[in-house]
Amino acid sequence: MKNSFKNYLVLFIVIISGITTAALAQELPQDELQVNINSYFDNFGVNVIYPEVSVQKAVSNTTSLSGRILTDVITAASMKCHFDSVYSFENIKQGIDAYTSASKRTAGGADNTPDEFRGEFGLGLTQMFGDVSLALNNLYSIEHDYSSETITGSLAVPFAKKNTILQLGIVKSWDKNFPQTRIWTAKKNALSSSLTLTQILGTGFIAQMELFYSYLNGFLSDPYQVVTIYNVDSNFVRLYETIEPSTRNRGAAGIRGIYRLSDLSSLELGYRYYTDDWNVKSHTLSGKYQRLFHNNQIILGLSDRVYFQTKAFFFKDIYSVEEPYMTVDPKLNGVFSNEIELNLTMNGDLLPMINDDKAEMSARFQFYIRRTDSPDWFSRFNILYSYLLSIGFRYLFN
Repeated sequence: MKNSFKNYLVLFIVIISGITTAALAQELPQDELQVNINSYFDNFGVNVIYPEVSVQKAVSNTTSLSGRILTDVITAASMKCHFDSVYSFENIKQGIDAYTSASKRTAGGADNTPDEFRGEFGLGLTQMFGDVSLALNNLYSIEHDYSSETITGSLAVPFAKKNTILQLGIVKSWDKNFPQTRIWTAKKNALSSSLTLTQILGTGFIAQMELFYSYLNGFLSDPYQVVTIYNVDSNFVRLYETIEPSTRNRGAAGIRGIYRLSDLSSLELGYRYYTDDWNVKSHTLSGKYQRLFHNNQIILGLSDRVYFQTKAFFFKDIYSVEEPYMTVDPKLNGVFSNEIELNLTMNGDLLPMINDDKAEMSARFQFYIRRTDSPDWFSRFNILYSYLLSIGFRYLFN
């Protein structure tokens, strides 16, 4: 095999893993240990640190098992909100602190620092039936005011000498919401499915098309968000819990492609359209450039993602009377966002005290900025900006 083709193959495998696992459906996942330390900070007062450990190990020529542990340490000022029934309009105009304060509860989501811890645990199985790959995973997440259990399944079938791969994915989740600043427990269920077609169109181009559908039912609101109804004539406001429909149908379609620019570089482009029965519609444009350096031992990538979204039919900047549906969730507002990511991966041979080609170190920096059509209900800012920093270590067992 020529060196130029080896260069392309290494880069090709790295990039295609970011698009879909289906392209490697004819093989078991590699035996590996992955450790990541991630952090997130934004100007809305949310700070998150979440270490993650995962392991993948083949137990036979056709079976592989995996395990994953993740924990979050989160602070979020908006979790401290509670309801007092009436405030004067003059106090409201002075700022957000006039109508939110720390809950009188002494534990969880109230006046503790940090506000919450979350643990996530996962087990997975990958089974080969000839060239067909079946993957099953179970995830369980628990925090002081929320729990979630998720089962995922993925079936990948190659065709046309493995140049075409059809993948079906199913995700089912059961969530419970029991906020510490409320006195009730609510449930949410979700069922999602996806159909993905990946096509290798020669040595320089891979295309992928995906269809997605999801149905959610139950409690779909955020219990820590507060809807404020302003009545200027009566000089008072009232505070309410958010009220959102109890069902939601979501659908999306997307297309992505990888283009080989040279033996050492490639470009990935993508577009995704989303719509749901809450009248939220969105367009996502993405691009990613990657390049190999230093005899394929360093991978440098730069990506950009642009997102446009319309608001839900019941979202309003200001509510003056109580309505059947009311929300202040920024994810249901009109949104424009942009996310820029820089990532670096280095082979262990280049790292002091490691000097092992089975090891790999990675670093990732993301800057995200989002503008909503109206100010955020809590911070009173239209613009959110955040930073994500991640450092990872990966070790291959074989």
